[in-house]
Amino acid sequence: MAGAVGILGGTFDPVHVGHLTMAREAQRQLGLERVLLIPAGTPWQRAPEASAQDRLAMVRLAAGTSSLMTVDAREVRRAMPSYTIDTLLELRAEWGPERPLWLILGADAFLNLPTWHRWQELFQHAHIAVACRPGFTLQGKDMTPALKHELDQRSLSIQQVRGPAGAIVMLTIPLLDISSSDIRNALRCHRPTGHLLPASVLDYIESHRLYP
Repeated sequence: MAGAVGILGGTFDPVHVGHLTMAREAQRQLGLERVLLIPAGTPWQRAPEASAQDRLAMVRLAAGTSSLMTVDAREVRRAMPSYTIDTLLELRAEWGPERPLWLILGADAFLNLPTWHRWQELFQHAHIAVACRPGFTLQGKDMTPALKHELDQRSLSIQQVRGPAGAIVMLTIPLLDISSSDIRNALRCHRPTGHLLPASVLDYIESHRLYP
């Protein structure tokens, strides 16, 4: 069977070291063959400040020549809003039903999952890995009854996971207190961001005068 693949989507407005750390740590902890970085073309829940083409270019620069990360532009090429369920359906059609797929989400995105389009269908096509800061737990966090039911029924350790889809696994990953909105504000205020962004991405932002 072909190796498991991770899927890390987002607006990437801009992509930063927290995203890259999440991708690398998910690959290491889950034993993934690679991680797909998928910039949203037309996100339906938020309007990015940078264009889809600029955000795609920044993700490509951030991924560089890494053999563990592949940039997938399918959502940018779509002429319609970006829905994760559509992306998973396309990947399943391309790769078949047996390949393990892992949708990688931050804890905030996971808690927001019930607002996603056809969210409960996601479990039919992928496992979900929830990236949490050290010491963070979802227990006691506000979540809808439907999401709590899915978490209670599907939560497993990495070692317990079998099959191509359907499980929820918690990952502990450092450097997750970085947000794209904070970086945009820092850029506007001319505060240092070199420790938050890959150098190639910062150069692109400056040369294209993004986030003025």
